[in-house]
Amino acid sequence: MSELTHCSICGCTLEDEAECYEVENEILCQECYDNETVICDHCGDRCIEQNTVSDENTILCTDCYDNHYYRCSNCETIVHSDDTYWRGDNAYCRECYDDCCDNGDYINDYYYKPKPVFYKLPKENNVRFYGVELEIDGAGRYDDNAEKIYDTANVQNEVLYIKSDGSLDEGMELVSHPCSIDFHRKKFPWDDIVRKAVALGYRSHNTSTCGLHVHIGRKQLGYSYEEQEEVISRIMFFFESHWNELFKFSRRTAYSVDRWAARHGYNDKPKEILEKAKKSTKGRYACVNITNADTVEIRLFRGTLKFNSFMATLELVDSICQNAVCLNDDDMNKQSWADFVLGIKPEYTELIRYLKEKRLYVNEPVSEED
Repeated sequence: MSELTHCSICGCTLEDEAECYEVENEILCQECYDNETVICDHCGDRCIEQNTVSDENTILCTDCYDNHYYRCSNCETIVHSDDTYWRGDNAYCRECYDDCCDNGDYINDYYYKPKPVFYKLPKENNVRFYGVELEIDGAGRYDDNAEKIYDTANVQNEVLYIKSDGSLDEGMELVSHPCSIDFHRKKFPWDDIVRKAVALGYRSHNTSTCGLHVHIGRKQLGYSYEEQEEVISRIMFFFESHWNELFKFSRRTAYSVDRWAARHGYNDKPKEILEKAKKSTKGRYACVNITNADTVEIRLFRGTLKFNSFMATLELVDSICQNAVCLNDDDMNKQSWADFVLGIKPEYTELIRYLKEKRLYVNEPVSEED
């Protein structure tokens, strides 16, 4: 070293470069490095302890805390943004939210999962069942609002329940019981539900928080576990093969996809994509989430309170499933987007219309509505 250097914490003189340790652009001696620095639990970087934010279980650098965490307003525990519950401007951990912020009679907690009731039309056989999670935000997590939506949905059958969700600012999650695609299209009062949500001041597309997730019953994808795995691998292959078209369909931003519905990565062998996904660290935040025991969850789509966009999404998911059930791996490899689109059932009018709006229906575009 050409000149003397001093430790930024204790001020001791450091005459040898080997005695110097750089942390957060500060030069430290060996003793201060050992005793005054820690590892951030989120990013893994070493930082000076006096510059960190911590509780009994977590220690974070300020950047990670500012970008990804909150403190519970009640117990002051540090909570990741994905696990934070909101009441007005106050953030809560799950335990304190359950204790301090009674949701009322209509908003269940995030982990609520009733025994599923399966709905289909009379005389329907061998159908796939789809469960829908539609996130809405912006008009409050209020029980009286939830009651209005609940009553709108459940006039004839109890087909929908409502949950809180810590990822939403001032909203809730509308969850359907599993239904066949034709029940969703013909009997489920989705049109009335989205109209009621809009009338109450909720938004879904025009937020940075809301998604539209579709769960596919795994048992309806094959008679055996092996058959189910093959179909699931082809569903995943379809998403990777036609990513550009599906991304455009989804209405999400690139940032939103990376955070909530990331790609697994293309491979020309569907089973390789599935095996890669099983080893992934993405967890449930993947475009095709396979972490649930009973369902496959499609997470790619942005939330919407526009009925056409909503129903087109359900019809698309059913079309992708039918495609994966009917074709083998070689057929999937040969199939173009145009081939897939031309095979969509003609009665899926909302899907065909939406594809045309997005200029994804061969070469027959129409103007997209505002």
